[in-house]
Amino acid sequence: MEKIEILRIVKRELMKKHVSPAELARKLEANPSSVHGMLRRPTLQVQKLVQLSEILHYNFFREIAEKLPYEEPATQAARETGELRQRIRELEIESSTLRRALKEVIRGE
Repeated sequence: MEKIEILRIVKRELMKKHVSPAELARKLEANPSSVHGMLRRPTLQVQKLVQLSEILHYNFFREIAEKLPYEEPATQAARETGELRQRIRELEIESSTLRRALKEVIRGE
């Protein structure tokens, strides 16, 4: 699995958005030296990444998820949605059959 270098991704987005470390420090309400230190560490706290996502209007978590080799788990909601869609298809077929039968009865066939 490839190593996810989150700080490289964060720095890339900072450059794209033209946000300097000093400006980032103001938006984070943090000391500029703390922000410089944060940008040099190899890891980043999840909550800090949430804040950076909000400040830069960028979903870092989606990019990280796309780099992971795992499929998303099937959720209960997704399963229920699939079951409901199948039931709707069945009911549409049943409804169509009943309409045809009703038309035949009305015409006296």
